[in-house]
Amino acid sequence: MFGKPEITYWIGNELWGKGIASHACIKFLKVIEQRPLYARAAKDNIGSIRVLEKCGFVKTGTEKAFANARNQEIEELIFKLS
Repeated sequence: MFGKPEITYWIGNELWGKGIASHACIKFLKVIEQRPLYARAAKDNIGSIRVLEKCGFVKTGTEKAFANARNQEIEELIFKLS
């Protein structure tokens, strides 16, 4: 987020749906108390959006950005935890 604190994670697809990202994010947020904290998720990544919302992040906007994993520009949702 251009110099603003941001959480980013990557979970291998063989581990999706097992609660790993949610569990890790919850633990991370107990240790890192700096706020606001930002995050991004691809607009079509329902799992990541759920993780962020479960952890208290609120959608604040959208932006187009290049996704290395997809090797293309995508629409991302921007989230903020106050």
